[in-house]
Amino acid sequence: MFESVMWEYIREEKEVLWNMLKDPSIQTIAQAYRDIECIYIIGHGSSYNAATSVRPALERDCRIPVYVVTPSAFMHTTHSFDWKEKDTTLVIGISQTGTSRGVVESLKMAKAKGCKVLGLTNEKGSPTDTLSDDIIDFHCGIEDSNAKTKGYSCTLLALLLLDLYLAQAKGTISEEQFGVYKKDLEQEVMNLDTVISNITDWCHKNQYGKGMTHIYVLGDGLNFGTSMEGQLKLMETMCIPTMFNDTVEFSHGMHRSITKDSYVILLNDGTEKELVDRTFDYLVNLKAHTIMVTNQDEIGENILSVPKYTYQSSLLSIVAIIQVISVFVPEINGLNPNRNANNDYTDAVKTRV
Repeated sequence: MFESVMWEYIREEKEVLWNMLKDPSIQTIAQAYRDIECIYIIGHGSSYNAATSVRPALERDCRIPVYVVTPSAFMHTTHSFDWKEKDTTLVIGISQTGTSRGVVESLKMAKAKGCKVLGLTNEKGSPTDTLSDDIIDFHCGIEDSNAKTKGYSCTLLALLLLDLYLAQAKGTISEEQFGVYKKDLEQEVMNLDTVISNITDWCHKNQYGKGMTHIYVLGDGLNFGTSMEGQLKLMETMCIPTMFNDTVEFSHGMHRSITKDSYVILLNDGTEKELVDRTFDYLVNLKAHTIMVTNQDEIGENILSVPKYTYQSSLLSIVAIIQVISVFVPEINGLNPNRNANNDYTDAVKTRV
């Protein structure tokens, strides 16, 4: 086995996330948008997945409708945007590189219609930066890999912090709730190194993923977005068929394709606990390669536990496990997770500006 540069980026997560936690600019930005009554979040790939994860928290805590859409959907089929009051609508564009063509074009459209625009990016001076009225900077540094890890975690934390500070500014959560939620985030970030070390050791001990040809990732609640990200990460690094779904929808046809060669990761944050437990038992009896990642104090063979953080459903910890698996599995199969695999496609179709 060799060691991909992705390991380096994963090990940097605790530090970069802690720096974001202490960045006062996010609170200042949230205060400026306390009167907004609707949010559209626009992103591709991992950015879309992160926004999907945090959307329920934003709606719950800030008590406003939040829409997560791809750039194409925003520009062509999101007709609700046409009749929204533009002066109380915030459009958030997410692009780690700041150059995603669809995000840039969507922000241009939103600005032309009179909306306030907030950009989330890692690149100062990028088109996303210059188009936005305000910027939340990831501060995650260089990430020279096809499959992003620390950038994804930074996107999650940026959105979670925006949620907390915006709810505080709106007065839709109490100061006591705010303090509990913020402490949850701080404790989870401080514990990330332990989570990453534990899952890495487990993967080595169990030689997880040797011979993997396809995989399913199932998650619910805030971790439905994590299931999407798990599917994407393993597709990017393994270049194999991958699938995601929530656990309820898994029974509507997808379960029929499971065989003894199938790999399944179940994400159990308590949202559909009984169904996830029953699904786990069923798949184990079927002898599919099944693991459960959980914050529900469960123990057993092939059950990987993380600490329980109620506010964010242990998002950052569960994602860290997915990220380690996504780099470990290709390496144990003799593959570089960052290898060239149709890398010329984005240049051919001009997806960046």
